[in-house]
Amino acid sequence: MSDKRQQAAIISSNIKRLRSSINWTQAKLAEEAGITGAALSKIEQGEKRIPTIVVLRKIASALKVPVHEITGEIADTVSLEDEETRAFHRKWGMLEELSKDDQEMLISMAERLRKMTKK
Repeated sequence: MSDKRQQAAIISSNIKRLRSSINWTQAKLAEEAGITGAALSKIEQGEKRIPTIVVLRKIASALKVPVHEITGEIADTVSLEDEETRAFHRKWGMLEELSKDDQEMLISMAERLRKMTKK
């Protein structure tokens, strides 16, 4: 079995299991997720069709589970400090327009300042 087929089968199986556990039909899940019934049917057939991350997030949201429960991946354990750092970087996406050296210098300065102000 190829990696793509294997991943599609895992996603298919997990969606069916989660959907069945709350007694929803495919139509109900599709409606709650905001996707078509045909798309969900193809995903649940599990034949090489791997949904996009957007669709996975819609399905996970409708089922009230994290995406990793659908994909079968192990959830990342992220420390609070790492999550705060990621949030900081997301907020300052404009840094991407600067050179790598300037980005690294500004990020380093901002992180030092943040640590100083936490004390």
